[in-house]
Amino acid sequence: MPTKSLRILIADAERKEALKIERALNGLGYFRIAPLDRIEALLGLGDAEKHAFDVLLISQRMAAAAGFDRPDACKEHPQYKHVLVYASAHDVAQRVNALMQSIDVPDTTSGLSD
Repeated sequence: MPTKSLRILIADAERKEALKIERALNGLGYFRIAPLDRIEALLGLGDAEKHAFDVLLISQRMAAAAGFDRPDACKEHPQYKHVLVYASAHDVAQRVNALMQSIDVPDTTSGLSD
C-alpha cells in the first residue's frame, strides 16, 4: 500500500520523459508529484527546508548540471530524503514499482505500545 503523503519531485529537461514517470507513479497510487523541466527551478529549491521532498528522481543530464551526480550530493542537498539519478525515463517507468517498494517502506512501529 503506497504512502500517499510521499512528496516526489521529477527533474527532467524533457517534459514528456518526466510525464512517463509521473503516470507510472500515479498507477501505483502516488499523486503528490511535482515534475519540473528547468534547471533554474531545481536550483531554486536549494533553500527549501530539510526533507521538503521524500524522493527526487532526476535525469543524468540535469543531475550533472545541478551537481547531483556526485556521491555526496544527498549530504549537500538535505531537502531530499532519497535521490535517484536515471539515464532513461522509460527504464524508471518500467521499474517504478520495485523502486518505490525500496523507498516507501511501511512504518512497522506505528500502533505498537511499550
